[in-house]
Amino acid sequence: MKQLIYIIAFILIGFNAFAKEGTTAQAAFNQANEAYKTGNYVEALEYYHQVAEEKQGVTINYNLGNTYFKLDKLPESILHYERALKFDPSNVDVLHNLRLVNAMIVDRIDNLPQSKANIWWKEFRYGLGPDGWAWVSIGLAVLAVVLLLLYYVSPRRNIRRFGFFTGILCLFLMALTIALAQSAATYRNTHTSGVVFTDKVDIKSEPREGSTNVFVLHAGTKVSILSQDGEWYEVTIASGNQGWIKDVDFEEI
Repeated sequence: MKQLIYIIAFILIGFNAFAKEGTTAQAAFNQANEAYKTGNYVEALEYYHQVAEEKQGVTINYNLGNTYFKLDKLPESILHYERALKFDPSNVDVLHNLRLVNAMIVDRIDNLPQSKANIWWKEFRYGLGPDGWAWVSIGLAVLAVVLLLLYYVSPRRNIRRFGFFTGILCLFLMALTIALAQSAATYRNTHTSGVVFTDKVDIKSEPREGSTNVFVLHAGTKVSILSQDGEWYEVTIASGNQGWIKDVDFEEI
């Protein structure tokens, strides 16, 4: 009996601590919003970062991106918009603001040419992100259960047939969306990228200071990380150019 009481007390203490953390984060978020509305962006930034330490997500990173933009810190703004897209790749507001900020940085990099089919497939496969596909699969699962119940309980043969075949189709689509969710999660976890923070940085041919400069990047440019060698990272940009950059010159998304 004592053990049960201890367990219940432990759970209640943990729940109260969790609720307190949530309340603290919400209070900081509200204070940040008020500071942002009054134009006190430095104070807003402090409160938003307090929230970000406790909880990550599309909203907090979107707000951080907006605040950094107001402070004319474009690399930081781009970094947080990109982090927001990791949670919601198809968020219209984030994509719009990111395009605006990217138009203000120094580097103009053309993407490697891709077929329309390849572009469409990538947008379809990764556009919703793992969370989005997970919700779609849950919806299909619920629909499948309803339709299969209809098959079992309906006295009318045509409705039963409809319920059975449509329910099976929903189960098939559910399996497909689960696979897409897993694929999107794997892509998000394995394809790391970063944003250049140094005003101007020489990208090297090898992971050492004395190696040849292959091209130059400026603050705000996004890079995809290929490999790491100590403090050096091999990166590629949208045009396909590759080289090595030090960890102090960029921030990982």
